[in-house]
Amino acid sequence: MKSNLNKIILNFTLILFLSSCHTFEHQNIFLDTKKKAERQNKEIDNLEGKSTKTEIDYIDKNKSSHEIEMAPINVPKKKQRVKTVALSKKINIPKTKIFELHVIKNWSEKKLIQKMGQSDFIKEEGQLKSYQYYFSSCFLDIFFLKTKNGYYVNHIQTRSTKLYGKIKPEKCLKEITKKINRNP
Repeated sequence: MKSNLNKIILNFTLILFLSSCHTFEHQNIFLDTKKKAERQNKEIDNLEGKSTKTEIDYIDKNKSSHEIEMAPINVPKKKQRVKTVALSKKINIPKTKIFELHVIKNWSEKKLIQKMGQSDFIKEEGQLKSYQYYFSSCFLDIFFLKTKNGYYVNHIQTRSTKLYGKIKPEKCLKEITKKINRNP
């Protein structure tokens, strides 16, 4: 009984969608065919009554096609090149040291947040707390241990962003260095 009802509803919707049209101009395609035929006949009668001489007949056939006057267009102007000048003074850009992870060890939670900003994920279990920082090449996990004065970094670990993926330590450390140098 249920499948018959589903078939009836499906057939009804198919008929409904197939009989309708997608534009407002062509609505009720089966009912308006007679009106369309009458309009087309009137248009044909109007065209027959008009003169058949058009502008094409007035074009001088002795002129070649490339001499016919065309509509004016604006030709884009060439952009001027920017002049480059060599600097008279050489500027030494200091190389930033790549950050070493063991420096973070024994930092307080407050100092870590000041240097690296708020972490992307925080997990707390009893006396342990972990922060996760997400970078494009790796994840940085920092584990805190609770003491009398608050939480202090006890362990640091980097891992790949992909499951069973390989980590590129240089790229990861560069990203960590950028984040630490960005936040004063």
